[in-house]
Amino acid sequence: MQSRRPLSRTLLPALVLTLGIGGTAAQTRTPSPATAIATASTSDAASFCAAIRDPAAEARFAWQANTLKGLEARLADTLKKLEERKAELQLLTDQRAAEVKQAEARMTEIFSRMRPDAAALQLATMDQGVAVAVLGKLTPRAASAVLNEMEASRAAQLAEVMGGRRNPLNGSTPPTGVQTR
Repeated sequence: MQSRRPLSRTLLPALVLTLGIGGTAAQTRTPSPATAIATASTSDAASFCAAIRDPAAEARFAWQANTLKGLEARLADTLKKLEERKAELQLLTDQRAAEVKQAEARMTEIFSRMRPDAAALQLATMDQGVAVAVLGKLTPRAASAVLNEMEASRAAQLAEVMGGRRNPLNGSTPPTGVQTR
């Protein structure tokens, strides 16, 4: 490793030679000592910057590439965890759907074996969505017998929902395009 000499030691002998050899004529043609020092320091800075430009760019690129690799690894880890969570939730959803289907089958079996008047009393007090689901699973003959035993207004509401004429969530009728007064 070279030891760097101070700028004044490098320029001073050159300045002395220039002033000593040329005399006054050399002084008018050569730049002043301040200009020479400024030019030398500028050229040193420019050469330093030129020499370090490529290694600095390579180091910056290497740092950015390393940072991107780290971020990619974190992203891959996060995606793996999300996929595991998604699979877990899908399993729970499938289990819940199977339980609901089994419960609906049991309820349908129970209501299909009940007398129509007893089933009508039970379905009249149930939530509208559940009652419609049970009636929809019954055979048409059993459903009609249950609706026949039910209060007329409640039977009409359930029949409208079953037929798609009424929304089971809010009880409103869908727009039909017919205006009423």
